[in-house]
Amino acid sequence: MVAISYLIGGMVVWGGIGWLVDQWLGTEGIGMGIGAVIGGAAGVYLVVRRLGA
Repeated sequence: MVAISYLIGGMVVWGGIGWLVDQWLGTEGIGMGIGAVIGGAAGVYLVVRRLGA
């Protein structure tokens, strides 16, 4: 359950930051997509760091 929380939380938070950047720069979804990918990667990193032996 912790692993799923890290993955979803990272994607939501960084996707939201990307959406804010999109609004600021006037782009259409590019920042949100990049933010979601970065959030997913950060979530995987945290899962491996916390749950990996």
